[in-house]
Amino acid sequence: MADESLRRDFPSENLSDETWTEVTVPGSWCGHPEFADVDGPVLYRTRFPTTPLDAGRRLFLRLEGIAYQGDVWLDGSYLGPTEGSFVPHLLEITSQARVRSEHLLAVEVACPPVADPDAKRTLTGTTQTGRGIPEVNPGGIVGHVSLHETGPVPFLHTRMVCTQATESVATLALRAVVHNDRPRAAVFRTRVLGIDHRHQQPLAGGENRVEWTIRVPRPPLWWPATLGDQPLHDVEVAVATEDGLVSDEVFWRTGFRSVRMRNHIWSVNGERLFLCGAIVPPLAADLARVTADTAANDVAAARNAGLNLLRVTGHVSSPHLYAEADRTGMLLWQDTSLTGGYHRAVWPEAARQAREMVDLLGHHPSIVVWCGHDAPGPIDRTRAAPRILDQQKPTWNRTVLDRTVRRALNQADPSRPVISHSGVLPNLPRLDDADSNLWFGWYSGRRGDLAHYLDRLPRAGRFVSAFGSQSIPDDPELLRTLSERTTDHAGNYSTAWPAVDADRLTALGAEFDVLVRRFPPGDRSDAGAWAEATRRHQASLLKIQIEALRLRKYRPTGGFAIDRLLDGSPAISGSLMDHYRRPKPALEAVAAACAPTVIVADPPVEAVAPRSIIRTRAVAIHDGRLPIESCRVDAVLCVNDNPSRTTERSWGGALEPDSVTHIGTLELDLGDATGAVSLELTLSFDGPDGPTVISNKYLGRIGVD
Repeated sequence: MADESLRRDFPSENLSDETWTEVTVPGSWCGHPEFADVDGPVLYRTRFPTTPLDAGRRLFLRLEGIAYQGDVWLDGSYLGPTEGSFVPHLLEITSQARVRSEHLLAVEVACPPVADPDAKRTLTGTTQTGRGIPEVNPGGIVGHVSLHETGPVPFLHTRMVCTQATESVATLALRAVVHNDRPRAAVFRTRVLGIDHRHQQPLAGGENRVEWTIRVPRPPLWWPATLGDQPLHDVEVAVATEDGLVSDEVFWRTGFRSVRMRNHIWSVNGERLFLCGAIVPPLAADLARVTADTAANDVAAARNAGLNLLRVTGHVSSPHLYAEADRTGMLLWQDTSLTGGYHRAVWPEAARQAREMVDLLGHHPSIVVWCGHDAPGPIDRTRAAPRILDQQKPTWNRTVLDRTVRRALNQADPSRPVISHSGVLPNLPRLDDADSNLWFGWYSGRRGDLAHYLDRLPRAGRFVSAFGSQSIPDDPELLRTLSERTTDHAGNYSTAWPAVDADRLTALGAEFDVLVRRFPPGDRSDAGAWAEATRRHQASLLKIQIEALRLRKYRPTGGFAIDRLLDGSPAISGSLMDHYRRPKPALEAVAAACAPTVIVADPPVEAVAPRSIIRTRAVAIHDGRLPIESCRVDAVLCVNDNPSRTTERSWGGALEPDSVTHIGTLELDLGDATGAVSLELTLSFDGPDGPTVISNKYLGRIGVD
C-alpha cells in the first residue's frame, strides 16, 4: 500500500523491497488476501534484464491493461501515465536499454472507490459496480506486461474489421498508426488465405496513420452456431522499411461475415435470426483468473440454455470469452465500460476508450453490435418501466455522453450496428436507437403485464435488453447468514427469523427493498423457504416473459437478453447460475422456453376470473431453417382434473421455417367452478433424429394470481 513517503521513494533503486508481498501479474489486487479489502493506491516493483539492441532497433514496454490508472517509472525515471483497464500502452525504453542491461520497473496503480454512483469519474464499468453486482475494487495490473522489440517503424495502434462478406468476396478494412524515426517509404504487407497484399506508403517522421482495404475472393463464411460453421483464419500484417526488412508485425484470428440490423431485427450474412440472449457480468471478480476452460464452460452453459447471444454488459471481458465465442458461433453484444451515471469530465476519455475497444476486439466475428452505455439513467425501483415522457427529456449522460461515444464507435467501425445505450425507451430524435429494460413482476406489476405493455407500446419491445427478477441461490453458507444475527452473553450467534440482515443482502447486490416487498420474509417459515420462493418466482417469470417476446418475433421484437447468465462472485441477482455455476430452477425454464421449436399458449393460463370463459390460442414457434412438413398439436384444458370441466382439441398441419404459427383456439366456460386450472400442449412431428414430442404445461387458479 502506498503512503506519501513511500510514493516518493518507491521508484528508487536504493529502496529495499525484500519485505514486499509477491503478487501475480496479471491480476487484480482483490484476489490477494492481503489486499482484498483495500482501495489503493498500490505500488508494484520488479526487476528485469534486457539484451543489447542492434542499430536501428527499438524497445518498448507493453502494458496490456492497468485498472484503472497507472504511473510508470523505469530506473528511477518517469516513463508516463496509463488509463484504462483493457487499454494497451506502449512506452519506449530504447534509450534506457542502450545504457544498461538490468532495470527496475516501478508502477503506482490507483483505482479509487466509487464516491457518487451518478457522477463517476473512472471508466471501470461493471468490474467495480452495477445493478446486482457486489461492489469490489478491481484495481491492479490486470493485463500482461512484456517487452516488445521492433525495427525503426513500430505499430502503435492497429485495427481490422470485416466490413462486408458474401459467398463471392469479403472486404477487410485495416488501420495502423505507426511511429517513424525519420521520413521514409514503408510497405504494409498483409497475408490472409494465401493472398499476399502490399500497400506502399511514404511516411513522415513521427506518428503516421495508414488505412487500406483487402478483398478476399470466395471466402468461407463464419456463421452463428444455429446457421452454419465457424471457419477462422489468420491475418498477418507487417510493416517493412525500404530495405525490405520487417520492422513490426501483428496477428489476428478472424472470420468473414457481415452483420446488419434494422429496427432491431438482425441478420448475419443475409440470414435473419431472432436473438435469445443473456447478460454476462464479469466472469470473475478478477478477470485474470478466467481460463480458456472456464470460459468454454460458461459459453457451453449458455448454448445448452438455448441462447445464441451473450450481452457483455458494462466491461471488456477476458480474451478467452471472445476466442470461445468465435470458435463456437456464440454471438456477442459488446458494451463499453460505462454503466450508470458519469461526471461531465469523462467524455473525451470515454470516446478514446471506445476507439481502443474497437482496436482490441474489432476482428472478432462473434461481436455483432457495439453499445455505448449500459443503463445511463437512474433506476426507479417502484416502476417496471420508466415513464415514456421522462425519457424524452435530455440529460447529460444520455444526450451528450452517449452520442459522443456512439459517434466514436461509428467512426471506428462502420461494419457493425451501434446502439447508444441500453435500458432507454424510444426517444427523440432517434426513435430506433433504443432498447428497453422492463421489470414487470419484479419492481412492480405481474409477470404477465409485460405482454400487455408491449401491445400498448410496440417500439419498447423491439429489443428488451434486461428483464427478470432477483433470486437467492441455494447456498447453505449464504442461507445461514441471511437471518439477522444476535449474540448472547457467551458470544454465541442465534437467528431471529423473520428478521433478515439487510446490510449483508445489499452488499451481495440484492435490491433489498424490492426483495422484501415482493417476498415478505414473515410469509415464509425460514430463510430456506424464503429463498426457494424467490427462485420459483424467477423461473415462472422468465418462462412467461420469454414466451411473450418470442410470440412477437419480428413483429416487432428482434430479440432479448435476460438478467443474467451467471454471477462472477457471490451475489444475489437475476442469474441462472450462481458464482459456483450451480444452476437455479430458472436455467431449466429458460432452456425450455428458448428451444428452437416450442408450443405456447397466448395468453398463458395463470390467474382466471371466476365465472368467466377461458379463451387461449395454441401457437407454435419454429426458429429452424427447414420447414416441418407435418405436425400434430394436442391440447387439454381442464379445471380440477374434472372430466366435465375439460376441453380437448387437436390440429394438424405444417410449420414454415423461422415462423410463428397460430394453431387454434381453446375455450372453456367455467360456470361456478373454483380451484386449479391446467393446460397441457403437445407438439409432435418427425424430426431429423426421429419422432419428436415437445410439451408445455400451464397451471393457474381461479380467482388467484
